[in-house]
This record gives sequence, structure tokens and C-alpha cells, in this order.
Amino acid sequence: MELSPIAKERLNKIGKLTDEEKRKLKDDESLKLMLSKYFKNELSADALWEELKKHKAAGRAYLLNATQLKLLETVNMSSTDIDYKKINRGLLAIESLKDNGDCSTLEQGLESINNLRRRYNEEKDKAFEEIKTAVEREVSMAMQQLAGQAAAQGAMVDVQGSVEASARSSPEWKRFVTQHNATYNRQFKDQLQKIRQILKV
Repeated sequence: MELSPIAKERLNKIGKLTDEEKRKLKDDESLKLMLSKYFKNELSADALWEELKKHKAAGRAYLLNATQLKLLETVNMSSTDIDYKKINRGLLAIESLKDNGDCSTLEQGLESINNLRRRYNEEKDKAFEEIKTAVEREVSMAMQQLAGQAAAQGAMVDVQGSVEASARSSPEWKRFVTQHNATYNRQFKDQLQKIRQILKV
């Protein structure tokens, strides 16, 4: 099969890589594999620390920052508590390997992000419950009429499921989610930038 011009150009560039560039590409692949194992629970935070300690001893301390940056890129407002704790443990473990690491300040910064995530989810849940309550009576009345007709035909109607669906498709909920995400995404980006400054990445 004939290679495209873009593929040929990439192959040519790979052939022209310096030994240093080739080594960094290999290190990057090693890093991706390490983090993949870490997130699949095939590698603990302690084991990740040990692996990176070896890299540091071999003169590849730059991988400490590179790993932290990749971990930080996985954080978002929808991260589960389990994922967030895993990311935290990894970031702090790596920070302890740095000659100029500041685990205390990093821990405070990560706690600020966690508090932001908590407020984001609490406000979102509260708003949804309020909107759901507001539409529940109207939907219930309509569904009771349908339920009467369905019962006559021997069918069942899921009133609660209809309330959930109506609340989630309501203009009020969609408007809230848009505004809520915009507000918290700005704060989240600010917090991440502060963490990057602590990590110096």
C-alpha cells in the first residue's frame, strides 16, 4: 500500500531524530505505560514512586514533572472521589521525589480543588432536586391519567422515571447546567494553574 505524503514526511522525520529525541520518545512511551498500569490498579502509588525513583537516579528527573503533568491533565470536575484520591496520591508521591518538592503546599492546593469539586456536585444535586420537585406535580398528574389508561390495557407506567426525564430535559435544568459549568470551569482552571505553579510544570 502506498503511504500518504504526510505519513512519508513523518517517517522521514523519525529517521532524522537525534539520540536524545529518540530516548525521550522511548521515555514517553514508558511513562504512558506506567500511568496506564497505575490507573488500572496494576501499579500502586508506592510502586509508581519506585519506578520514577529509578528514572531519577538514571538522570531522567525530567520525568517527574512530565508524570505529574499527565496526572494533572486527568483531573476534571466529574472525576470520581476514587479517581481523585488516586491522582492525589500519585502527585504527592512524585513531589516527595523532587529535590525542591513542596508536598505541604501541593496538598493544600489539591484540597482546594477537592473542595471546589464538592461544592460543584452539591450545588448541582441541590438544583436538580429543586427542579425535579417543581416538575413532579405536573408530570405526576399527566402520568396518572396515562396510568389509568395503561392499567385498563394491562400496562405499567414508570412515573418516577418520567419525572427524572422531564427534569433533565427541562429548559431550567439545561440553563442551570450551562451557567453552573461555566462558573466552576473558570474557577477550576484557576486552581489548576496554581497547582502547575506549585509543581513548576
